[in-house]
Amino acid sequence: MAKAATKISPAAQSLRKEQAEQRRAKRRKGKDADLNEALDETFPASDPVALESPTKTGPATRT
Repeated sequence: MAKAATKISPAAQSLRKEQAEQRRAKRRKGKDADLNEALDETFPASDPVALESPTKTGPATRT
């Protein structure tokens, strides 16, 4: 029994290509890339650094 060839849509191919490029760019920038970007986006200098930390969403857990 032959397997049917799975065809990836152009949109999915484009998304995968973009995500791979983003990963490569992040590795090239180094470990401080997020901090450097936040510092660049902070204006004026008297404002606090605009670094955001991702949070997890979901149901509350009981302890």
